Amino acid sequence: MDASNLTGLAGVLAIWLLAVVSPGPAFLVLSQLAAGRSRAAALGAALGIALGAALFATLTLWGLAVVVTQIAWLGTALRLAGAVYLVYLGLALFQSSSAETPAAPQSHRGGADFVDGLRIGSLTAITNPKAIAFFLSLFAVAVPPSLTVSGKLALLAAGFSIEIGWYVAVALVLSTGRLRAVYARARKGIERFLGAALVLLGVRMGSA
Repeated sequence: MDASNLTGLAGVLAIWLLAVVSPGPAFLVLSQLAAGRSRAAALGAALGIALGAALFATLTLWGLAVVVTQIAWLGTALRLAGAVYLVYLGLALFQSSSAETPAAPQSHRGGADFVDGLRIGSLTAITNPKAIAFFLSLFAVAVPPSLTVSGKLALLAAGFSIEIGWYVAVALVLSTGRLRAVYARARKGIERFLGAALVLLGVRMGSA
């Protein structure tokens, strides 16, 4: 891989990092799981989000994601599925905020929470059509057509490392005892705020 390709890929990864750390549906979902449910659930969600992003990046690098943009009904179906899922998560948080039972302890359901978090994170990632648009625009401009298979794999590995590194860090920080205690005291207000934010994001996605 020559110097120009390395420079271009470094730019791709820098933009990818900025996109990852920008707050969005994945960040909101992960934050609630970390502070309001358990560290295991948040770590599962972190892995699911990173795997979903890696899937879209892989499809885009090998030219398959463009199919979604060229088949109108498929793109619309993905967008509506994402919208419905965000609204569902938001309404679930609203319902949870009305319950009097405090957040469950972290220690008893680690494995089940991890799997549930993995499911939630994966669905949040793969039902976000903006991810496809992001990778299509980014790779079309910044990834050279001559990039070898090994170069593409290296790019995907680096991008996955960015995704998993950021979201695991968020999960670990927000699931500390002190922050969970703060969350527990203000649980109803926080969950209603996060629920409203997810519903609004879902409505916005569905009407785009």
